[in-house]
Order: sequence, then C-alpha cells, then structure tokens
Amino acid sequence: MKKRRSKWLGSQSVLLTWTLSYMAVLLLPVILSSIVYFQSSKMLADEIHLANNSLLKQLRENMDKQLEAVNRLNFELNWNTKFRELVDQHKYSIFPEDYMYDLYDATKDMSLYQSAYAETGLFYIYLASRDTILLPGVYRNTRFAYAEHNASGNLSYEAWLDILRQNKFKGYVPMNRTTENGTSVRALAYISTYDYEDGKPSGANVIMIDNDKILSSLMNIEAFSKGHVLITDSDNQVLVSSSNTDLPAQLPFGKLTGDSGMFLWEFGGERYEVFSIQSNESNLRYISMIPSEVYWQKAELVRRLTLLSIMASLLGGGFLTYIFLRKNYNPIQRIVRAFSSKTAIREKGSNEFLFIQQAVDSTLSELDHMLLERKRQNYSLRSNYILRLLKGRLDDELPLAEALSAFDIQLLSGDCAILLFYLEDLDVFLERVQGKTAAQKLQLLHFIVNNVIEELVNVKHRGYMAETDDAMPCLVSLSPVSSDEHNSDLLQVARSAQEFLAQTYNIYLTVSVSRVHHGIDQIHQAYQEALDAMEYKLVMGKQEILSYEEIERNNIRPDTDSGYFYPLQLEQQLINYVKVGDFQSAVTSLDDILQMNLSKHPVKVPLARCLMLDLVGTLIKSIGELGPAQDNILLQNPKRIDRLSSAETLAEMQEQLKSMLKEACEYAGARRLQNVQENRHRALNDLISGVSAFIDEHFTDPGLNVSLLGQHFDMKPTYLSKLFKEQSGEGLLDTINKRRIDWSKQLIQQQRLTINEAAEKSGFNDVGTFIRTFKKIEGITPGKYKETIED
Repeated sequence: MKKRRSKWLGSQSVLLTWTLSYMAVLLLPVILSSIVYFQSSKMLADEIHLANNSLLKQLRENMDKQLEAVNRLNFELNWNTKFRELVDQHKYSIFPEDYMYDLYDATKDMSLYQSAYAETGLFYIYLASRDTILLPGVYRNTRFAYAEHNASGNLSYEAWLDILRQNKFKGYVPMNRTTENGTSVRALAYISTYDYEDGKPSGANVIMIDNDKILSSLMNIEAFSKGHVLITDSDNQVLVSSSNTDLPAQLPFGKLTGDSGMFLWEFGGERYEVFSIQSNESNLRYISMIPSEVYWQKAELVRRLTLLSIMASLLGGGFLTYIFLRKNYNPIQRIVRAFSSKTAIREKGSNEFLFIQQAVDSTLSELDHMLLERKRQNYSLRSNYILRLLKGRLDDELPLAEALSAFDIQLLSGDCAILLFYLEDLDVFLERVQGKTAAQKLQLLHFIVNNVIEELVNVKHRGYMAETDDAMPCLVSLSPVSSDEHNSDLLQVARSAQEFLAQTYNIYLTVSVSRVHHGIDQIHQAYQEALDAMEYKLVMGKQEILSYEEIERNNIRPDTDSGYFYPLQLEQQLINYVKVGDFQSAVTSLDDILQMNLSKHPVKVPLARCLMLDLVGTLIKSIGELGPAQDNILLQNPKRIDRLSSAETLAEMQEQLKSMLKEACEYAGARRLQNVQENRHRALNDLISGVSAFIDEHFTDPGLNVSLLGQHFDMKPTYLSKLFKEQSGEGLLDTINKRRIDWSKQLIQQQRLTINEAAEKSGFNDVGTFIRTFKKIEGITPGKYKETIED
C-alpha cells in the first residue's frame, strides 16, 4: 500500500504527470463551457450582426457583379462605331443609302451582345433622330417598342420618353418589363443617354435586370426569406424590394449614414435588425431588414446545450481518467523492468519515459558506431585488396573465392576492364566547400566520385573503386554480353561520369579505358593499359576519354610515325577561305586538319608543334597575298607566335591558332565589305525597278497585293514593302492604289464608264473600297469627278 502511494505521489513519476494532464484536459472544456455560458449572449449578438453583414455583403457581391456586367455592356454599346454612327447620324448625310444596311448590321451585333451578356435582361438603344428602338435582331418604332416591352408598368409612354431624352443622364430607374409570354415583371433599368446634338437629344442606352434575377439567390437563405431586402439610390428611392408590403416605405432612411451601418428598428410590434452597405460599383445602397427573432430563437438552445456539456464533461471525464490511468501505466512498468535488467542505466528517480528514451538511445548509438566502424574497415581492406589485384600481387594463401566473398566483390563473368579517373582542376570544387580542412575536402571529393562512378557502373555491371596517389581506378566486372557492347558501356559510363560530376559538383575528370580482358589474372594487364592510355592526355588534352583500344588501333598505322599530314591542296583550301574572310569554313578546315593529325592518327608532341607553326605560316602567307607586307597584321605582333610555340598543351596552341585565324579572316572580310555594299545597292535598285514594272503590268488584276508581290519576287511581303518604301519613299499598297486610280480616271474620261465598271476594270473587287480609295487620293468621290468631266 505504501509503495503504491509513493507511485502516485512521486514528483517525477509518469503516473503523477498523467494524472495532472488528464485533469487539465478534463477541466479545460469545463472552463471553456463556463465562459461560453456566461458570455453567450454577447457572442450571439455579435454573431447575429456578423451574419447580417455577411448576408448583405453577399447581396452586394451578387448585385455588383450584375452592375459590373451592365456597365461593361453600356461601355461596349457606347464605343461600338456602328451604334455611334446610328446615334450621331453624321455619316448618313453623306451616304444616306448606307443607313438601312448599317441598321440591319447593328441588330446582328446586338444579338451577339445578347449572347455574351446573358446575365442581363432586355436591353436596347434609342435613336432619337429616327424615332427608332434598336433591339437584338430587330428594330422597332419607338411607340411600338414601348407597347411591346414596357407598356405593362405604371410608367406612361410620355414619361418613359422624357427619361430617354434627357441630356447626359446616367442612373437607375425602376420599371416593369413585358416578357415574351406577355407577363409583366418588375425590373431595374440602367439608362445612359448620349450628349445632345445641336440642342436636341441623340439617343440613349437602356439595360434592364429583372428583380427576380437579383433576389432569387438570396431568397433561398432562411434569414433573407423571412426578412426584407431593399436596393435604394442616393435619394433613398426604393428601386428594388423583396417585400410586397408598404413596410420598406416606413423605414427611417435618415439613420443610414456612411458606407455601411446598422441600427435596431421597431415597427408594428416587431423588432428588426437593419443593415446597410454601399455598392462598390455605383451610388446604390443595399439594405436588409431581418426580424431579430429569427436568430434569438436559437440562442436559448445554445445556452441549454452549454450547461449540459459541462455536466457531461465532469461525470464522463472523471470516470475515463481513472480507467485510462490504470490501462496505460501497466505496459510502461513492464518495459522499465525489462530495460533495468539489461542495461547499465538505472532509474535514479527519473520518470519512466526518460529512462526508456535513454536506454533506447544508448543501444542505437552503440549499434550505429559498430556498423560505421565495420563499414570503414571493410572499405579500406577492399580498396587495398583491389590495388593488389591491379598490381598483380595475388595472395596465394587466401583462396580467391573466399577473398572476393569477404570483401563483397561479385564477378558477373570472367570478363573485366579498368576505368582510370584522373582529377583535374580541383580548385573550383575546393573553394565551394567551406568550413572544412584541406584533408576533409579531399576526403569528401573522393567520397562523391566513388559513389557516382560505382552507381553508374552498377546499372549493367559491377564496379569497385580504389584510390592511389595520382588517380582513382575502378575495377569493372562485366556482365555476360558481347564485346562490342562491353566497349560501348565502358565509354558511356565514362561520359556520364564526366558530365554529371562537372555539372553538379564542378569536378572535372580525364578518363582512360582499358581493353576487355578475360580472367582475374589479366586485371594487372588491364590496369597497365589504362595507365598507358592516360599518358596520351598530353596530346589529346584534359577532360578527355582515352580509349587504349582506339589509341592502339591508330598507332599501328604506318603513316602516324612518319610525320604529320598537311598536303598542299589542304593548305591552298585554307588560304582561299582566309582570303574571302569565311571564318566558319576556315575554322572547319583547320579543325579537320587538326583532327586528322591529333585525333584519328595521333602524332608525337614535337611533330604537333611543327604542325602548329606550319599552320601559322599558312595564315601569314594568306594575309600576304591580300596586300603589302607592312599591312600584315600577324607580322606586326611577332610575340603572339612566340606564345604559341611555347604553349604547354596542344589545346592551348589550338586556341591561340584559332584566335589568329579569326583576326586574319576579319581583316580579309573588311577589305571585301565595300564591294559587297556596292553590289547590294545595285541589286536593290534592280529589285525596285522590277517591282515597279510588275505593278505597271498587273495593276488591273484584282488579286495583286503585297503578298502576291512577295511571292513573285520570292521575298517576305513585309520585308519587300520595307525595301520598296526605303528606296522609293512610297509604300507598295499606295503605289498600286495610285496606279489603279490614275487608270480609272482615264477610263471615266475616255470611255464614259459607270463607277462600278471603272472600279472593276481598275482592279478593285469592291466598289466601296474603290470609292474610299479614290476620295483618299483625289479628295473627291469618283461620282463627283465624273460630274466635273460631264460638265
């Protein structure tokens, strides 16, 4: 009994901690429920106001979207040139015959707007000068349109017409609209009149939104369905109302101040929560009148539920606390006893969880340390064993199969090869790694290279890395496939390792690849081949892949040891490229010569230097053939030749040689630039003359345009038009039109043709285009021009 009491009262026991935690969890909802109980009235009042305000904002959002669509539709109607011409009527004083066509065309545009703005209702344009209403798809006389769409309301024809004839009026007006089935519905009309012309009305845009469409989504909300929703203008005139009674008219609008507000109003023995908010799109105000009892009926229910939750929490929580304490503590006791008997850690007054954590951490730490030490030792031993294999020092005392199994080396077949990796330019990688010593940086470098290469090799084969003083060899056990596939896989691994390490870590490698050998006793021979291939780095350059098999195949050719290959025809070809300034062709020819001597048939380093100096002599000879010796840019700076001959690597010599080649080509190209410019100027003059002649011959063809000219002269139309305008000062289309208009004038004068006949014979497809073009060029229409001739 005393022992159990000590468990409950022990200050560090988990049992006491759990007891206090459960009590805190139990008391927390009780305290919160009590606070909710005493503060529920205030919170419910705030929630009521927030709910009313949210509902009203929803109304504003829905209505403002529709008002935005109305404003957007009104803007497009105002700025549509077809509608504007019909309202202003200026065009038809000159072209009266175009009125009916434009009127019909405008009704089709109205139909397009009707499809695009389906959320709006009826809309039309009033044309004051023509006493016409323009509707989607049709146009009507003003009185007929009123009788068809608006006569069912309490707004007379005269009052409706007076509103449409106001000057600069923009606002909302409540009115009725007659639907297609003849019923009358209430609607809100947005009317925007045009400016007066000569003191007379021009017209107006009318866009209507049905009240049902405005209020339909809100009536599904319980609060709004039991209350009232109003929309008023800046003069507190009720434009839209969800109520059919005169209650909204009794509302004290004087209390509605600012952009939003709320007040309580009693009317007819009932209390209302009145909220108002200003529209973001117009001067309209949205008002909600919701009976307070809609919300307060639920307030009493919340209070009762709060009291019941407090009682349930006290009774149920106390019982569950006792049950969970007994159930959860027994497993903890058993775990503590198990660890206490098998570890050096003792409880010493600490709680049970801390003791278990210390025991587990200690066990896992020892296990990780053992595994890490084993891995390090195994890697070092395996690396040493691989090095002994590479140097041909097999251990006769230890059987090969046992050694390979001990060091986890798996031979997929009897075929093997060596990849030798030489690290180049380590400064970039070492500078990127911060906070480590030089030895740690090198260790990290070797770790990265080892893992990347082994992973690439292990895709198809098995690779085992080792480390020497100068390079990093990789023993590759090849899978049983063809020898050609072996060579391809080895080269692919070398390329992938180079690219990945360079792009990801800025580690640059030169790789040599041995031939494929059969048998474990041939590993030493393969390693020696990789070392021999690596010696060719001096000739081939850094960061290359040096295949021993490829080098050996090239070295058996008899012409590789007799000198370098640079015949007279190749030298003459290079001279010709330099003389014409063709750097791309010259550098291609130079690359072919270098590749033939340094890649396909590698030459010795002294012969390579002689080849480079021979190529420099070719460049000097090329420049010498273009002018006197004192103008030779290569002879003016002899130190460049000295730097080339003293370069340490063939790659550096090639870069300097290409730089000298570029200067020589630029010098030769500059001397030819003047002749090229003169030839281009003559060619442009011939082109412009040809275009002008083609226009004179084909201007009566209706299909003649800039695109046809571009196709005929095999040039882009825009570029041809630009060249023509730069040379002649006049655009191609203007030239064609002027030639056609001149010809039409001759036809009208000499043959007394009609306007349509003259347009057709002059190359115009459309008489309207002919009239506009004639007036643009001559200043008068072709009809008036004909009248001047007949007079």
